[in-house]
Amino acid sequence: KLPKKKSNKEIKSFFKKKGLEFLVLASESKKPKNWKTKNEKLVKITYVPELKDLYRLYNFIILNKRITILEFGSGWSSLISFLALYELKKNYSRKIKELKRKNPFELFILENEKKFLNISKNRIIKFCKKNKLKNIPKIHCCFSEVEMTLYENKIATQYKNFPKCNPDFIYLDGPGQFN
Repeated sequence: KLPKKKSNKEIKSFFKKKGLEFLVLASESKKPKNWKTKNEKLVKITYVPELKDLYRLYNFIILNKRITILEFGSGWSSLISFLALYELKKNYSRKIKELKRKNPFELFILENEKKFLNISKNRIIKFCKKNKLKNIPKIHCCFSEVEMTLYENKIATQYKNFPKCNPDFIYLDGPGQFN
């Protein structure tokens, strides 16, 4: 299933209702002066959240009832994936027992930069504390170096350490092109 298109106003309202006012504010902040540098390797800051993309991600997970997520890279999408899993767990945790799944309602974040992995993890923890969430999905924050390799005679990126999981939703948000 595909999410319906919404206006910017509707999307901002959606995030505010979810307790994510800070996300809306962050999306409206100005980008740093060196944002469009030719050498993005020099820019070591978090990206400004793209509300339309995050809204679409949330709805993909909810509409298709995905219960185990593997995210390559981390960021604002980690929080949104977590929130979607939390809501699905709240609504379907009893029904899920009928499925033979080893890791239902779990989020696996695979990141090659410890700094951004910690930022994403702390963002989720802070959100849970602020909203007093209970019975939350498990989060696995996994660090791994990446390397370039050849796959079927094409250059590819490969993570050295990979978590054991069987996701039904994979979100590709990394690694960065210089990693």
